[in-house]
Amino acid sequence: MKHLFTNHDLMTSRCGEMIDVTDDVLSLVRESGVANGLAVVYSPHATCAIVLNEFEDGFLADFADALVELAPESRYYWHDDLTIRTRGIEPDTSEFPNGHSHIRSELLSSPSLTIPVVDG
Repeated sequence: MKHLFTNHDLMTSRCGEMIDVTDDVLSLVRESGVANGLAVVYSPHATCAIVLNEFEDGFLADFADALVELAPESRYYWHDDLTIRTRGIEPDTSEFPNGHSHIRSELLSSPSLTIPVVDG
């Protein structure tokens, strides 16, 4: 069985940023030599989601607006309240309140996407 595992470190510059990884995935499929199989795209981060959609400016703006409506940064999140939170506290937790990001990623998708590879 052929396979290829690779890790890409992607950094966002702002909350809610979407990064198009299409070219990276296509390149890795070619590099792997797999003609027919599966490509799995996965993120181990709880505040990240893998979604499949067109990377078009109108959609990106609509999607960003929808995320703000569903889970605005400005509301109260229990997750961000360090007077009551007792687990998962890192040294910089208070610097990066991210309750909204956890909600958004849970609403969006799973942390992985499996894509069929057919004829390379």
